[in-house]
Amino acid sequence: MIPHKPGVYIFKGAKGEILYIGKAIDLHSRVSQHHSPVLVQKIKNTETIIVESELEALILEANLIKRYLPPFNIRLKDDKDYLYIIVTDENFPKIISGRKTDINSSFKNFGPFPSSKTAKNALKKLRRIFPWCNKPEGKKPCFYYHLNLCSGPCAGKINQKDYNKTIKLFIKFMEGRKKELVDELTKEMQKCSKHQNFEDAIRIRKIIEGIAYITQSNRTKLYLENPNFLQDENNQALIELSKDLKLQNIPERIEGYDISNISGKNAVGSMVVLTHGEIDKSQYRRFKIKISGKPNDVGMHAEMMRRRLGNDWPLPDLIIIDGGLAQARAVQVDIPIFGLAKRLEWLYSPTGEIIKLSKHSLSLKLLQKLRDEAHRFAINYHRKLRNDMMYK
Repeated sequence: MIPHKPGVYIFKGAKGEILYIGKAIDLHSRVSQHHSPVLVQKIKNTETIIVESELEALILEANLIKRYLPPFNIRLKDDKDYLYIIVTDENFPKIISGRKTDINSSFKNFGPFPSSKTAKNALKKLRRIFPWCNKPEGKKPCFYYHLNLCSGPCAGKINQKDYNKTIKLFIKFMEGRKKELVDELTKEMQKCSKHQNFEDAIRIRKIIEGIAYITQSNRTKLYLENPNFLQDENNQALIELSKDLKLQNIPERIEGYDISNISGKNAVGSMVVLTHGEIDKSQYRRFKIKISGKPNDVGMHAEMMRRRLGNDWPLPDLIIIDGGLAQARAVQVDIPIFGLAKRLEWLYSPTGEIIKLSKHSLSLKLLQKLRDEAHRFAINYHRKLRNDMMYK
């Protein structure tokens, strides 16, 4: 069954040879609509590759066409008319679109893209994340510099080394290595934070956020209209949350906690942090629970919080615990604290008050993000300990 998801489809012949490669926002609908009689007669097998967005499907389609040169892709349109995305071979490389005759002197090229319009739209999206300059070096900023779509080599605002870092990130993304790219950026951001190089850490975080949102098809339009969309949404969520929970101040630091164990064995706890509404992995902590005996979720939370408060880490403005009233009451602390129960998504305060946030509210979505991240972090640590024991 071909899924209703974005991705790339590959038509193969009787001997497994690749006949045609295409992309789609909805693979199921697109594959069923192919009406070329000559091609349909030859298709014996269809493979699909699911991705997160139309943009990633476009890039994957271009890379696969370039690698395999399927005969029906070439027949449908003369190859020399396909559009390519070109990285020029210069001290400050430009990123431009061109035809096959333009790629001979390029440093890197991507394509062919069967749709010129789609390729040009992709460049517009990517320039907001990886700003580049297509003007020769000079002393006068180009038009795109004033729109924050150029990092400024045209005006001497950036050196060659730093400019080329951005170009390398763009190339890695265009090669379809998104996960590797995001992992690399995350490590670099954490390194910058550790050395208190906060300006670079913020710059890298914005690139990571841009990649995440530009590759989610349902958010692409919002991101293009407002590159600060994520930050604005987080700010609004925090304002809503402070009102919903009757907090005295907007919570700048929110900590989320979860426990993971199997029958009380290898019990671990996780602490994850949102800073200004954004995931802050540099502040994450994990705990190997020490109490033994029968599984005791409430006791484990109490132990974890005692140990957390015994450290001189920055104190949170709000604490969210995975659980209900019992978990919320297990923690004795002079900080607003609520249990967030999974089943109904209700919030429980230690006083017994139940707060039911709207299912569509930004404040609930923010807390769900925190709770889900705490759950993921706890499970990963639990699995690590369990695997370590298996191989001892």
